[in-house]
Amino acid sequence: MAVTIDWPFSDVTTLAPGTYWLEYGLTGDANLRGPWTPPTTATSGNARQLNLTNGEPGTWSQRFDYAPNSSRSIELPFVICGNPVPAITSLSPATATAGGATFTLTVTGSGFVNGAVVRWNGANRPTTFVSATELQAAIPATDIATAGTASITVFNPAPGGGESPGETFTINNPAPVISSLAPATATAGGAAFTLTVTGSGFVNGAVVRWNGANRPTTFVSDTQLTAAIPATDIATAGTASITVFNPAPGGGASNSLTFTINASNPAPAISSLAPAAATAGGATFTLTVNGSGFVNDSQVRWNGANRPTTFVSTTQLTATISAADLAAAGTASVTVFNPAPGGGESGAATFTINASNPVTTVYLPLIQR
Repeated sequence: MAVTIDWPFSDVTTLAPGTYWLEYGLTGDANLRGPWTPPTTATSGNARQLNLTNGEPGTWSQRFDYAPNSSRSIELPFVICGNPVPAITSLSPATATAGGATFTLTVTGSGFVNGAVVRWNGANRPTTFVSATELQAAIPATDIATAGTASITVFNPAPGGGESPGETFTINNPAPVISSLAPATATAGGAAFTLTVTGSGFVNGAVVRWNGANRPTTFVSDTQLTAAIPATDIATAGTASITVFNPAPGGGASNSLTFTINASNPAPAISSLAPAAATAGGATFTLTVNGSGFVNDSQVRWNGANRPTTFVSTTQLTATISAADLAAAGTASVTVFNPAPGGGESGAATFTINASNPVTTVYLPLIQR
């Protein structure tokens, strides 16, 4: 290290820990007989330098820093003891994902001492001294709970020492993943609705995208979002690509799932009923309706009144028929109704309610003998 202090000096200079040299200029001849500036008693052969290569106490050897017919000087080294100011060159890892687990941070640099401590945004973290160029610190999960950045520094204790310049550690948002949509289909021309997106890695600020365009999104949890889908998005039949986007740092777009917009509901048709008849006064039963054009919201109607209906497939529905519907003999008109858009009511199929079997009473004459 080079620090110039003119002789004779009047100012006191404070030097950081390190190795320095006292340099004496020659005003005499090449035989080093002086006089010296500043004055010294050194004569030829007794200007020496301390060699600490092999540690304390070191060895002294002659040193002559001059060349004939040039400026001549002799350098005498001295050491100012104390901890150095540390410096960081790299972090490993240098990033983490928000919400991750506790991990070990390796800090590489120079000037580290036993007792040095790694600091996270100015707060000490448990630190292990590995060498003068490496430290390891335990970083808790709470330090990386949310996305952002942290300033990493190293502090060496006194004497000397001090804090290094900071290095940036980045906490990234995760990449989101979609696993399912609810609903996953709609009918063309339908009304606005709420889409529930289930998956993983969602963050507060994540947005649901419909064919790449943001939709108003509500953060429910890291596994669920809801989005408001306007009627204009399902005005015509086709498909839409649904993705989720997490903001920076990190983040990005998820995989895509397909949302299907079906054409208008078809007009339903009935081909058969099972059973097609029952006895008056019978118990509640399940009626199976076979046909075509059935949709998820189809309703089985009994004489024009809706009955509790289960969608089985586009060709089959089941409905619960109560005992009250079978109270008297006769017939019932069974139809299927599909809601708008499109849809409508099917042609009727007849269900027969048979009269119960009559009870015959036989009277026999009483013969007395």
